[in-house]
Amino acid sequence: MQHATHPRLHVRNAHDAHVVFEATRQGFLHPVTRRLDENERAQVKSGNVFVWLEDDHAPGLKRWTDGRVWSQSRMREPFLFYDEKTGDSSDSPDPSFQTYRFVDGVSRGGPSSSAVSHQERSTNIHRGLVKQAYSAWVVSPNSMPRKWHITAYFRYDDLPHIPTVDRDPCLGKIIVPVGLYRGGKARNRSEDSSSTYSPPSPGSPRWPMSRNHSDIQGPTLPAMFSTMDVSAPSLQNSGARLTEDQRVIRMLNGNFFGK
Repeated sequence: MQHATHPRLHVRNAHDAHVVFEATRQGFLHPVTRRLDENERAQVKSGNVFVWLEDDHAPGLKRWTDGRVWSQSRMREPFLFYDEKTGDSSDSPDPSFQTYRFVDGVSRGGPSSSAVSHQERSTNIHRGLVKQAYSAWVVSPNSMPRKWHITAYFRYDDLPHIPTVDRDPCLGKIIVPVGLYRGGKARNRSEDSSSTYSPPSPGSPRWPMSRNHSDIQGPTLPAMFSTMDVSAPSLQNSGARLTEDQRVIRMLNGNFFGK
């Protein structure tokens, strides 16, 4: 039976997600390797975090499925959030609803949380599960880039009490290598390009060809004439030969026209 990669964790931002990825890469945590079966889906609960690797050759892991019905996605950088549709009338908009301020519990303080931001910007009283999704490319110098995913679940009333990365005995010691994990989503082109990554398509060149020939990286062709070599026979006395050629041409022209 498969279990959550981490049983109870509040992933606040991209750094937290990369820490979870790195702990998985080092073997401290274990990714999900196949589609969750019916029993495993039934046991998904608030605080569960699942790491899974996208693989075209592994059926069921091209996308995440959990058998629940979700709302449309909402972007709270760098995550996507989905509210579970439970059919409860309490999920309807309520103008008098005041969001939870997160002043107590283990989630207080520290780096900002996209999950908290998602709740504060909501106008609904939602008591079901919330699904949180994040993707990143793992860019290793010695292997092809691979896309890794995090799917986390929480309830708003439980979120203030779910431990964060810095409070986990194992994850708090994980150091993420610079540049190894690159976010796979960007809202617009103005975002920092270092935070997003698009892998090269199969068969693409190792570097793009530029229309400016001076920008093309490749073998440097020798110049036709790198310097003016005045000692070369073909260039000796060039001024004198030019004058003589002009005189002969004028003489021939004069003879041709009977002058």
